[in-house]
Amino acid sequence: MRFTIIDLLIVVTLVFAVSSGYRRGFWLSLAQYAGLVLGVVIGAALAPVLMDALNLSDGTWRSLVAVLVLVVLGAAGSSVGYWVGEPIRLRLLARPQSGRIDSIAGAAFSALALLSVSWFLGLSLARVPTPQVASAIQRSAILRTLDSVFPKPPAFLARVEAIIAGVNFPAAFAGLEPIAPSPQPLPASVNTPGIQAAASETLKIRGFGCGGIVFGSGFPVGPGMVLTNAHVVAGTQGTTVLNASGRGLSARVVLFDPGRDVAILYVPRLALVPLSQAAAHPGTQGAAIGYPGGGGEQVKPAVVNRQVRAEGRDIYGQNLVVRSIWITQAEVQPGNSGGPLVNLDGNVVGVIFAASTSQPGQAYALTDAEVQPDIDQAQGRTEAVSIGPCAM
Repeated sequence: MRFTIIDLLIVVTLVFAVSSGYRRGFWLSLAQYAGLVLGVVIGAALAPVLMDALNLSDGTWRSLVAVLVLVVLGAAGSSVGYWVGEPIRLRLLARPQSGRIDSIAGAAFSALALLSVSWFLGLSLARVPTPQVASAIQRSAILRTLDSVFPKPPAFLARVEAIIAGVNFPAAFAGLEPIAPSPQPLPASVNTPGIQAAASETLKIRGFGCGGIVFGSGFPVGPGMVLTNAHVVAGTQGTTVLNASGRGLSARVVLFDPGRDVAILYVPRLALVPLSQAAAHPGTQGAAIGYPGGGGEQVKPAVVNRQVRAEGRDIYGQNLVVRSIWITQAEVQPGNSGGPLVNLDGNVVGVIFAASTSQPGQAYALTDAEVQPDIDQAQGRTEAVSIGPCAM
């Protein structure tokens, strides 16, 4: 970690916050911050409704609108808090001893509140679809220290974080992403017999709902069984799997695991052999296969960097979960979700489910061991299960 421009901004803002907190005192500062939080919570509830009403799909515009709504309502809440807290402050100032204690407490409270707000904004803006901004935040020494000390944000703040981020991939981590490990060499070619065979069995997943058509990727894991991500099928209907030639087959979800982000589809007319699985290690080369953006199939060079136990959230941003994932180097986009990460022999070593917004070319895949319990549990199932509301 090193001191960055983000750290300088935090330090300068902290000085102003302490000075302002001393002038306002504890109770006025508390009332203003309470109003700010209340306004942000209301904004978090209204922002998705407004974005849907405006039919915004671009991540950058969604982030800007979300930030504008949260700023306006947060400022309004802070103003209400000032109106409530000012009379208390004036009464305390009439008594010098009480006023001095209130001022000192206000400075201390404002410092803590500013660090808390900086930490939360850092978590939120670290996922905006602008790599330069996201990367600068991710590398902040102060924010990384706060992230290691503070608890994970509660669910309602995680929702605000997701709204500000405005990205179509779920977050792999509840806090800041780990610093990227040293780059591993990518394979010189993905044109191997094994990868070609795996690509021929990788399927496009299509569903209707959540404001339009939702696309993802998947691959066979058993007789008539296809694995994809839970966030691909959540809240949709009319699920269909399509092969590389565009032939579609009707499917139904027989296992839905929003914590692990895994869904298993039953496709009665599917006649594909399940892809083999294999262990991997740092340096394992291969490919990420899928249908980015719901377009044609793409096979991208990939290499495994390292395995981590990632503390993140379920696909709805609610419950904390711990998943075993691969940090990989691979170019993936929304639509790749659920696609296989394979080695050069075409064996599945992981399932693509997320990508870094701060470190271009870095993707995250559930390990084969992580998804195996769901694969085992789904075998033999044919009845549809509930798939919950939309995840995005």
